[in-house]
Amino acid sequence: MNTELTTLALNQRTLFCLRFTPDSFAAQDLLWLPHHPMLARAVMSRKAEHLAGRIAAVHALRHAGGPATPPGIGAHREPLWPAGFTGSITHAGNLALAAVKPTGERFSSLGIDYQPLLTANDAQKLADGVLSGDERARIQAASVPFHLALSQIFSAKESLFKALFPAVQNWFGFECAQAVALTSDTVTLELTCPLGPFIIGSRFTLGWLPFGDGIVTLADL
Repeated sequence: MNTELTTLALNQRTLFCLRFTPDSFAAQDLLWLPHHPMLARAVMSRKAEHLAGRIAAVHALRHAGGPATPPGIGAHREPLWPAGFTGSITHAGNLALAAVKPTGERFSSLGIDYQPLLTANDAQKLADGVLSGDERARIQAASVPFHLALSQIFSAKESLFKALFPAVQNWFGFECAQAVALTSDTVTLELTCPLGPFIIGSRFTLGWLPFGDGIVTLADL
């Protein structure tokens, strides 16, 4: 599969970005993954994006001082990272990104998300499924266009939930966090329900930046 690797920095973390050409994917490319039998029934596009994400993840692991071992697949389809490391993978279209860091004795996790910028029409359609409580009023009072703010919040929630998943070990909905502040480079989310060791009202400030035709967000816990 044809790929092109670049990096970008967000909140002092290095993200590895892999652009790939899905049409160049061949079935034998997947044999590079130790867990390739688990993808046997997946459609070709899914196989290509999964492979791209794992390639980016291996580069991120090497950068963090870890082994060049593609993360496996957990019971909830989450990446399984080598002992002593944690990370996150995201992909959309022909782009995959990954970030990794070493873990310590305390809970440590990363969550990243790449969100293609929503159109104004799509933002209105998705808003009710993404926003809750005072979020809509908060966005409308801000100087940011609604579709951009919703893209930021959508992506930030995805990143935060990925980062919290190792502590919760279950998926949870967008209503479990509310955006309480938006700036030119951050989104602050507040939990509306307890998740793992984190109580209601816990706040997390995530970094974001524009990238390609969308935005990237990072939760670094």
